[in-house]
Amino acid sequence: MCKSGLRCGLFALIFGMILSGNAFAQLEGHLFMDKDEYAKGEPIYLRFDLTNKGTSPIHVFTGSSYTPCGGYEIDVSNKPSSGPSTCDSGRAVNCIIGGFIVGPGEMQHDKVLLNYEHNLSAPGVYEIRATRILKFGPPGDLHGMVNGPEVKADAVFHIRVVNAGENLTLFQPYVEDLDSKDEERQQEAARAISSLAPPWLEDTILRMAFLPKTRLLGLLGLRRLNSGPSRRALAEIVQGTSDYSYEREKAIRYLSEMRDKTYLPLLVQEATKHEPNQAGVYVMAAARLGGEDALPYVFSLLNDPNPFAHGNGVQALPETGSRQAVRILIELLRSRNVGAGRVASVGLIHLTHRSPYATGKWFSDTPSNDYAAWIGWWMREGGHAPIYGPDQCGRITPLN
Repeated sequence: MCKSGLRCGLFALIFGMILSGNAFAQLEGHLFMDKDEYAKGEPIYLRFDLTNKGTSPIHVFTGSSYTPCGGYEIDVSNKPSSGPSTCDSGRAVNCIIGGFIVGPGEMQHDKVLLNYEHNLSAPGVYEIRATRILKFGPPGDLHGMVNGPEVKADAVFHIRVVNAGENLTLFQPYVEDLDSKDEERQQEAARAISSLAPPWLEDTILRMAFLPKTRLLGLLGLRRLNSGPSRRALAEIVQGTSDYSYEREKAIRYLSEMRDKTYLPLLVQEATKHEPNQAGVYVMAAARLGGEDALPYVFSLLNDPNPFAHGNGVQALPETGSRQAVRILIELLRSRNVGAGRVASVGLIHLTHRSPYATGKWFSDTPSNDYAAWIGWWMREGGHAPIYGPDQCGRITPLN
């Protein structure tokens, strides 16, 4: 028995470090690529092997590899840069954590299709910085999900994408796997086809968008095809029902990103169908698609006495990518509604890629204090400074 509290505490700390060190040594992660040169339009995978080098089983905690819950951090760039970026504004993620057991001497394999979330369509050299961090613990000990030790793997790769002509047979195995009874294999095939969206597979992608098991990935494929038939299919899904569904929300967002303003009246109509407290997604979509042409609709929301409608208008301004929106957002910094001022601050940073704040900060508790800095900048540079749309994230520079 310990007679000294300090001695007991030190013993527990040292014992915990020994256990953690042994567990860390027991697991080894390895990130790698298949090769260093790929044809344009070819699926590009980052692979990960996890090996249990110990003599006891280990429970590894993880979620989907295609969400932050999977432990991956991947940056892909053909123009590497440093510093804060509007690409890093983040998103809220609710993780469903599961996991798997790695037995003694066993190796588990995983892969992530980089084309799914990253654009590698242009020929050239790309730098890929990858990290994966996984928590683990003894089988049955769910405390490891939060407090367990971690295994970490880091790697930097340089790959080249080259023009090699269309390879019509490249996707044949993926097309065949769409009919696989192995759901994981089927989903990975759908992901590859939708992420690359080769035009000669348009009929296949259209079919995927209307099948329950491949519907979500099929919608992504329609977005990346961005053809007349694919836009009409998305519009059909949007108009098919007024009930909320995740698939319908995705269809609305994808349609808004395809730059065909023929569908602006449809998106405005969808936005006006809903109560203001439920219309946010639709308002953002209309603003994103319409740009300057959507400003009259957005201005009507800013003048609406309903606080939800007004809030939707403030959030929609930066989605237009409009120079006019910058001036209005600057004035909104002085709003008596501090929440609106904060939203305006975030919108200004996205539209201008400028910020009056320290690295990583998006707004202050008193947005009105930033008005002088922003209006001063606007008077000096507002007429000629570049203004960025919602799909043009990039490095943030100081306002002054």
